[in-house]
Amino acid sequence: MKEYKNSIRNVGFFSALGEHELEMVSRIAYAKTFDKGYQMFEEGEKRDTLYIVLKGRVKVSVYDENGREYILDIIGKDGFFGELSLFEELSGFATVMTLETSDLLVIRRNDFMGLLMENPTFAVSVIRELSTRLRAANEKLKTFAFLGVEGRILKYLTGIGERSGVKVKDRVIIENGPTQVEIASACGCSRETVSRMIKSLVEKGRISVLKKQYTLRPVYSPQNRVD
Repeated sequence: MKEYKNSIRNVGFFSALGEHELEMVSRIAYAKTFDKGYQMFEEGEKRDTLYIVLKGRVKVSVYDENGREYILDIIGKDGFFGELSLFEELSGFATVMTLETSDLLVIRRNDFMGLLMENPTFAVSVIRELSTRLRAANEKLKTFAFLGVEGRILKYLTGIGERSGVKVKDRVIIENGPTQVEIASACGCSRETVSRMIKSLVEKGRISVLKKQYTLRPVYSPQNRVD
């Protein structure tokens, strides 16, 4: 529908599309509201849908054999997930759950494949975005391999700041940042460790914290480096 065109246009996945193609995508999309805590699908479940977040947030998680959760990503407005399932029937590698009541735009595989076959520009845009996401995944693997816990936490917060923070002069403010539990899950450590590392980063002048607001500060000297 036409009212979804602007939301679709803001997503990198569709950024190369012209007005006509955006109109085509909006016609095959429909909105659906999910309550807070709704498990949209779990790891291993078959999927055939692309979701675009219009409002709210969802988390993407995996669990180890002991049931410990590791958050791979938190996706907010204009973010999307499920794109690979549009090409073939795949078992999802992660569990997706809403963190708050969320409005999502839904696009099914059959309709999506029709657009790919009919529109080469749309197909190129898809390939580009998949490449970007693969690079991001590789970067995350390198982060976990070579950085200590403190460095992983700072890099995690920096990533959130780049996506949704507000830049004020030489600083980045995250107004509604993650909880310590969310940070622990994303960085593969305990909440207690996160608390200690956050305190250390504050003491080093790398960040300041006020409730759920994080302010990321620039590095001015070698002693502010975090390994």
